[in-house]
Amino acid sequence: MAIVWQPIVGGISDRTVTPWGRRRPFIAAGTVGDLLFLAGIALAGNYWWLVLFYFLLQLASNTAQAPYQGLLPDVVPAPQRGDASGYYGVANLVGIASGTVGAGLLLQLGREAAIASIGVVLLTTMLATVVLVPDRAAPVERQFRNVREMLVATFGVPLRHRAFLWLMASRLLIFMGFGGLQNFAFFYFDNVFFHHNGKATALAASTLLGLSIGVAALVTWPASRLSQRTGRRPLIFAAGLFGAAGTLVLVFSHYQWVPDSLVAPLARFLKVPDLAAQATLTGLVIGVGLGIFFSVDWAFIQDIIPANQGGLYMGFSNIATAGAGIIAVFIGGPLLDAFNAGPRILGLPGGFPVVFALFVVWFVIGSLSILKVPERRAA
Repeated sequence: MAIVWQPIVGGISDRTVTPWGRRRPFIAAGTVGDLLFLAGIALAGNYWWLVLFYFLLQLASNTAQAPYQGLLPDVVPAPQRGDASGYYGVANLVGIASGTVGAGLLLQLGREAAIASIGVVLLTTMLATVVLVPDRAAPVERQFRNVREMLVATFGVPLRHRAFLWLMASRLLIFMGFGGLQNFAFFYFDNVFFHHNGKATALAASTLLGLSIGVAALVTWPASRLSQRTGRRPLIFAAGLFGAAGTLVLVFSHYQWVPDSLVAPLARFLKVPDLAAQATLTGLVIGVGLGIFFSVDWAFIQDIIPANQGGLYMGFSNIATAGAGIIAVFIGGPLLDAFNAGPRILGLPGGFPVVFALFVVWFVIGSLSILKVPERRAA
């Protein structure tokens, strides 16, 4: 749904004329739909009602998200994109962390409480956006006349933008690396160290991911400021290499690389083996890459896309965001199972060195792909 509908509704919002602006009607309507369909999920009595309401929730959510992402470039002057990208990156990371932790805590109070909390956050942020954020940008051109014109403009125009395509390729590959790590971290700790001890596995995986997000949040703002001097491209290049370096340690994680003086205290604190503690520390390196990437990704997109078409291009860019995790699991899952059934590699169940090495390749190719994108920053 995000891959198909978000670019379409983003392009429609670029061309919309209303007294309330071109983005706010979609943000408000989509959020109201979110609230209704969240209530449906909470009350769903069987599997198929749950599937229906979840589908409708995705439709409503993406109706709000693409225009919402298009609103930010509408209101941020070009010279301030670096700063805005830093704030945007920090907000994304804090949202991911607080949403994950908050949902886990609220689930202990029951499904209804957890779902209600989502509704409260959505309603509050929607009202703040439509009331406080101006929406005065002029539509880019007239509204689509028919479905064919809409589809051609939505999926054809961005495909003719060579720099944008290279940026999306780089974005997809780097997100595939980060997304793959997020999806396979739990299985790695479970299979390699804890053998179905769910509590210990969850603690180790959460530590790795928590370190990554925490470090990323600290790095994002300084990196966005640095991009104003160095440009965006070198930082995205570096982000992919940091991700590759951290993941490469996991490929060889049967061997101890970090001194005992650093590993042993963490291992005692987490009550895990030394090598498991070492693996969690890769989150520090991976987090630097994640933070750098989030700090400049948004700004670089804005630098190269046509003015006043943020809805279409940001919606289209979400194909890389939404598709990365799906592709990583689709490719990595069968590889993991196939090689885990064979002999050990580098001292580990065979699938993990293979899958992590694949993530390293994705990070490196993603870094190299960004070199094809020219810098076009505004003065």
